[in-house]
Amino acid sequence: MNKKKLEVLTPKFASDFACIGSDCTAHCCNTWTVEVDKQTYKTLKKHGDIVIRQLASSTFKLTRKSEKDYASIKMSNNGDCPVLDEKNLCNIHKKCGPKLLPHVCQDYPRTPRWFGEQAEMSMAISCPEVVKNVLYDPEAMMISTVTQYQNELSHGNIRGLTAANLPTYLAFIRDFCFSIALNSELNFEQQLFIIGLFLKQSDSHLNNITRLSELAENFNIMISDGTLLEHFQALPSVSAIKWHFFATQDSFFVTHIYKNKEIPTCNIKKFDDFIECQQMLMRSLNTNEASSNNDNVFIVANPNREHHAYTEILKISQKIIDEHLAEYPHLLNNFLLYSIYNDQFMAHLGKRPTEYFKFLILDILMLKSYLAGIAIQQEKLTKDSVVKLFQSYFRRRQHYPGLLAFMDEKIKEAELQSEYVIFSLLKN
Repeated sequence: MNKKKLEVLTPKFASDFACIGSDCTAHCCNTWTVEVDKQTYKTLKKHGDIVIRQLASSTFKLTRKSEKDYASIKMSNNGDCPVLDEKNLCNIHKKCGPKLLPHVCQDYPRTPRWFGEQAEMSMAISCPEVVKNVLYDPEAMMISTVTQYQNELSHGNIRGLTAANLPTYLAFIRDFCFSIALNSELNFEQQLFIIGLFLKQSDSHLNNITRLSELAENFNIMISDGTLLEHFQALPSVSAIKWHFFATQDSFFVTHIYKNKEIPTCNIKKFDDFIECQQMLMRSLNTNEASSNNDNVFIVANPNREHHAYTEILKISQKIIDEHLAEYPHLLNNFLLYSIYNDQFMAHLGKRPTEYFKFLILDILMLKSYLAGIAIQQEKLTKDSVVKLFQSYFRRRQHYPGLLAFMDEKIKEAELQSEYVIFSLLKN
């Protein structure tokens, strides 16, 4: 066991985190694939409490893939973990304490990562409490250093990019993006535009730090003299393109997961808050051509429809969204800072920074679109509704990595028409 001490960079949203247990609106003991390590499996199978032994025997399925993935928990038909009690509290935790939980249950939503030689603590925003901390605390991204033993960080399973596989350019790229995201004279869309343009122009110079430094200096000059803001202002807003991107993604997000499954809508909503958020926009668009008596039908966006209803929804909801952002002016900026910090430009997935930017813009398009539907249906935005959307959207992204490949495919198709098409999604 590694007892090495590490100085771990820890943002305030992570140091402030505390699980709220049964009060959680979207508890994590639901629809996840929960691996059980060999030692935990054998200990629970032989536990002195007969209830625990029975739970282990009836709910754990042997996989024997590895020491860490020796078994898995069989979720119930409605997606709940079968070891929960009637209050959604874990029987294993209640009777045995946290140290006999499967590692994934002990560690989630903490996601420690290497960034070169530096260990960094982050947390998954598929957890509603994390979303609340990230979006609504003005000091969420204030970072301190915490001393921890390496084996205490996800049981020593620290992912990310070690010094051996961290691209030489990534620290410089990330520092520059942080500087743009922290520039209070730029609004959210302007920050995204400048970051995206820098990443695009730097793509052919990633192995030349001197050239990257020159490019960054030129960008700072063009920010100061207003050149980049003029370029942003000149960007077209192409409603049809925005609708096509949104509608294609929306259709896939829903049908890819529930296609060919006989699950009534009421049961799906029990463990999928995303559907509730998504259907608010669909009701606003009034695109339902299916029978309302069929509980197995979801309304999804149709990419072949005209964009006008969608464009109008975005327009009339903007006042409501702006009112919420005026009350919490740090919300979008916190999300951007979190994304730059947490995602590490998806380098661990083999993505280049400019590719990561495109995924980020699509995520923002989807989130803003669903926020518009919520705003119209509820006539306001609340903390709870925003947290529910962000949490459920990224929970879906985390559960179904195939969505990323689909997003990549659609971006490449659109770029056959114009390599700058993704930038048009930034304009309202």
